[in-house]
Amino acid sequence: ITALIVLLCIAASHQQLPSLPEEFFRCICLIESDCNNNIGCAPDTDNLLACGPYQIKNAFWIDASQYCTNNRPPTLQDYARIHNGGPLGCRHHYTAGYWDKVRTCLEPR
Repeated sequence: ITALIVLLCIAASHQQLPSLPEEFFRCICLIESDCNNNIGCAPDTDNLLACGPYQIKNAFWIDASQYCTNNRPPTLQDYARIHNGGPLGCRHHYTAGYWDKVRTCLEPR
């Protein structure tokens, strides 16, 4: 699944996606759906259709990182907040809590 999401992201953005840690994708999957591969698609809390174990929205397929970060290299925080809040997610205060969940998941146990 991780390989699929990376390939889809690359195809959507038409550029090379930086190497992101496998653990980052695991955390997104756990937070979004407890990695439920049978979750399908349903409207999310913002009433946009979200699909699969990563609960990916159509807006995610836009080359969000360049719009969100003003062309600076995006960080893991940026990617998590874009995943949660769409193309400008890293600028919205409401995505900070989502980043807190991902950051906590990424911490060594």
